[in-house]
Amino acid sequence: MKPRHPYGAVAMWCVVFFVLVPSMCAQEAAAPQHTGVPQDWSQHHIVFSRDALARHPELIYREPRILHQAMQRWQAPNSDVFRGADPLPIPVNKSGSHRDWSVSLAGRIVAHMFPAKFSFDPAAPPDCTNDYVVFGLAAAGTTGGHPNLVGFNNLYVGTGGYCGTGPKPAVLFAYNITTVAGGRISTSPILSLDGRKIGFVESGGATAIFHVLTWTGGQGTLTAAAAPNMTSLTFSTTASGTTSSPWVDYGSDIVYVGADNGQVYKITDVFKGTPTLAPSPPWPVALGTLHLTPPVLDSGRGLLMVGSANGNLYQIDTASGTLAATLSVGAGHSHGILAPPIVDVTNGTTFVVSGNDGTSAVLEEVDTATLIVLSKARIGLGNSAGAAVDLYEPAFTHDYFNDPNTGSVRLCGTGAADTTPWQYAFGFTGRTMQTTASFSQQLPTIPANSTDARCTGWTEFFNPNINGGTDFFFFGLTQDCTAAGGPGGCVAELSGDTAPTATATVTGGPSGIVVDNYSTAGQASSIYLTGENVQTAYKFTQNGLQ
Repeated sequence: MKPRHPYGAVAMWCVVFFVLVPSMCAQEAAAPQHTGVPQDWSQHHIVFSRDALARHPELIYREPRILHQAMQRWQAPNSDVFRGADPLPIPVNKSGSHRDWSVSLAGRIVAHMFPAKFSFDPAAPPDCTNDYVVFGLAAAGTTGGHPNLVGFNNLYVGTGGYCGTGPKPAVLFAYNITTVAGGRISTSPILSLDGRKIGFVESGGATAIFHVLTWTGGQGTLTAAAAPNMTSLTFSTTASGTTSSPWVDYGSDIVYVGADNGQVYKITDVFKGTPTLAPSPPWPVALGTLHLTPPVLDSGRGLLMVGSANGNLYQIDTASGTLAATLSVGAGHSHGILAPPIVDVTNGTTFVVSGNDGTSAVLEEVDTATLIVLSKARIGLGNSAGAAVDLYEPAFTHDYFNDPNTGSVRLCGTGAADTTPWQYAFGFTGRTMQTTASFSQQLPTIPANSTDARCTGWTEFFNPNINGGTDFFFFGLTQDCTAAGGPGGCVAELSGDTAPTATATVTGGPSGIVVDNYSTAGQASSIYLTGENVQTAYKFTQNGLQ
């Protein structure tokens, strides 16, 4: 392993500073506008490496997701960025004798979809009023009845909590967004950079509608939903939109989103104007006829990467609105590519997972520009023997962001000859993933060797304030988990090449997981999710899932 250069973080901050400051000054001169940090499903689908980013600093200006991660990963010494310092030292209770808050809802987040978290100011202490988390629910709402878009603030409550002892957060807003019969939110919401607007897709029957909601604090309750203030754009009248969350290109104020019939749409003027469909032709772009993953944009190359349930990875040229290339990854059935691609925008690579390439489950790395396969790692039997096994996205270690040669990628697969859940890690040579696992281990279950427990996707977060720096990985099992309380589903925490270091019971396993910050204030470094078999929103601390 290469040694880390002691001045690497400082060099990176120089890059961030000299790119960010001029743009901030220009924005201030034009029109002062607050910018916070949205953290949603898309945050960890853009990856990069420090040295390559130093050679392409323009990417920091073009892609806020890179800037936000760079600020979090390579903070300057004694920096307060992302709540590195605690203005009100409050000891965090790590006894494991309590769990953090949970709130009953009238719906849940669909499997593998995510809530969204907004941090008001990364250079300030946690904000009990302006930091919030929003949950889009797969349930039809009624105005004056149950809401299906709910936001909470006063998040950091609980034993020793920065915002008080709780026991629960405050409802910031609660809306009924249903505009068509049975309309519900089946994908992940996105946020504007100032946090004032929320974009999401409503699906009902054979209709998909993109909404932009401007929220107002204090509107609605969990039993009496308010009517929202939102602009609406029907982008499909022939198919719903239940698997493709919207991707926002913040620099161009454009959203890309898929419908369930394999069509990808482009929507302009999303947060700064009136959402409008891009002209037809060339949009929408047809990618087969099956459900699509959320799209991921490599803005530097102008390429949109999309997976499909038919097992194909598609590349769209956004400048021309044309399908540029197609690669067959999966075996071409309904358990093809289910999770959105992960795109390394500095090294020009894309990663996708399929439960069956005709031989086994695979993690595949391709060249983004050409779709030439660079590496294929096998991750167990998957559904190649006919069992229904859905496999989702991996997560990259913090060391990968420093230098891929020193890092690895981690994810869930199955046993080589059965469907028991396993974890795998693969290292890199240069930018290319190695095909032999550097680490693999069967995940413990109750009963042992369960072939029914299924893994969720992985979320990574590096917290420099825990044990001198801890790289956390969060995922879950749908059932037969060893969490305290019985063999139900659970959310799991990992740090290092080990079995889970902590688990917490979540019936049915967790939805997608978002992580907030690394403050040392009580209850202020947490994860957010819902349970898949219960209509409940959860918050757990990063360290120990308390």
